[in-house]
Amino acid sequence: MSVRILSVLLLGLMLNGHVAAANKVMAVPMLTDLSRDSTQAQRQGKPIILFFTLPDCSFCHVVRNNYLLPLLRDARVKERPIIREVGVTGTQAVVNVDHSWGNHRSIAKTYKIHAAPTVLFLDAAGCLLTAPIVGGDIAGLYGGYLDNAFAESAKKIAASRKHNQANKGCAQP
Repeated sequence: MSVRILSVLLLGLMLNGHVAAANKVMAVPMLTDLSRDSTQAQRQGKPIILFFTLPDCSFCHVVRNNYLLPLLRDARVKERPIIREVGVTGTQAVVNVDHSWGNHRSIAKTYKIHAAPTVLFLDAAGCLLTAPIVGGDIAGLYGGYLDNAFAESAKKIAASRKHNQANKGCAQP
């Protein structure tokens, strides 16, 4: 085999690996624009999952790396859930669902977050679809909690779409 053919094959393998790596998510994206995420959630019929964290939180690290990141990393792009990380004490600017400006701390205050990690499942209007998942994975059941929240969210979103309901305020889950 000539050096030229071998070089082309090697280059093709490297580019293919680079494209595959480019489609893999390496971190849970930080919340920056809840309005844009809301539009995507409405269009795709998906919940918005907000993952509230604190710096140096070991339980947050476990939930992020063992449960949420694999959901993003292992799914095809169109099937990926909308997951955003929110620093409970953070000052990073955020566009809210109503297009007003806030920051991570104000989002945590809006949803009355008092512990980290906390995971919320929201509809496109920013209303809770399920009860919050508060705390870390100390009993090995976190995946089940997420599965239940996904199932409950899917039912509520489907029912809302079936009845073509415009959200008129948030009800508690």
